[in-house]
Amino acid sequence: MADGFKTLKDGEGRFKASLESDEQGLLSLYEAAHVALNGEGILDEALAFATKTLKSHKICSPAFQKQVQFALRLPIWKCVPRSLTRHYIDIYSEDASHNQKLLVFAKLDFNMLQSDHRKELNEVTRWWKSLNVAVNFRHARDRVVECYYWIYAVYFEPKYHLARMIIVKIISLLSLLDDTYDNFGTHDEVEILTAAIQRMQLKKLCRSHLTEIQWRSKGNAPTLEEYKAFAYITSCCPILCTSAFVGMGAEIATREAFEWVINESNKMVRAGSIIFRLQNDIVSHKFERNRKHAASAVECYVKEHMASEDEAVEFLWTEISKAWKDIAEACQKPTPLLVALTDRVLNFARSISVIYEKEDGYTNSYLLKAHLSSLFVDLIPL
Repeated sequence: MADGFKTLKDGEGRFKASLESDEQGLLSLYEAAHVALNGEGILDEALAFATKTLKSHKICSPAFQKQVQFALRLPIWKCVPRSLTRHYIDIYSEDASHNQKLLVFAKLDFNMLQSDHRKELNEVTRWWKSLNVAVNFRHARDRVVECYYWIYAVYFEPKYHLARMIIVKIISLLSLLDDTYDNFGTHDEVEILTAAIQRMQLKKLCRSHLTEIQWRSKGNAPTLEEYKAFAYITSCCPILCTSAFVGMGAEIATREAFEWVINESNKMVRAGSIIFRLQNDIVSHKFERNRKHAASAVECYVKEHMASEDEAVEFLWTEISKAWKDIAEACQKPTPLLVALTDRVLNFARSISVIYEKEDGYTNSYLLKAHLSSLFVDLIPL
């Protein structure tokens, strides 16, 4: 695929100047370049060129300008599908040449499905309130709506109602567990908790959490590779991707599917873990320093390489870019698994781009308020 982009260059190896006046073509180039594979350097060049040109380009159409601004924040490849749908309905509405019947149909479809999602959210909220989190878990973040959005990002389709109801409870409980290790328990207390859980489930997750607590207690910063090995587990990506298959139906979530997703050499799940852990660390490491917390990927890199924070962040963004290429590669290669399954891993990675876009939107949930309102509260006017 990458070879086709060579026709867009001039004799001196630069992207043709004529591309700068083709607004839609430039945006398409920008979007396509995000689906690069490892080794496709020309797509990296295309992305840099398109990004720089779109940021500096004077666009006359307000509707197209809005489309460009959204794309620069969240390209199609990295955006939650349902959020993208909501955005493009607004964009299409402002297009003077839009098909009115098609637009009304799209709005009705969105509003009707939103009604089903509201009912699910009400059900989840009632369950959450029955746990009396505000009293029983005062140290924990009260984020059930954000947890529901996280799972809604993985699959929004009506047929996956049962799957959503199962995994949203799992991710909510994992959030309580994470806060217990990070913000509440002493080293001795979490050792007891970890030992108790060894007789239950979540063994690897809790052992990895305990290791991070030990690093914190001793003031140690591991190497970045050591950190990533544990972050693969504590990111919860493996357990969430596995749990996402539950409830999808035996004809889709087969034995082979679960064997694929739990394999530690699974490049796609590992890439999702890297994206989550590193992007989370990049946007939240300064805040985390205000409390006693295990070293983040930023601190690990700084200490290991005697680098500045800016250098560390730049390197970690490069690692995230490589992980997205691994996901693109997994999606393009033939696989015995159905796309219905691999899309769950892809959508998990996409959810990170939204929730941790510039800051930690999960902890600082007010950052997601307008976004969540547009999906779960506000009907689209007909």
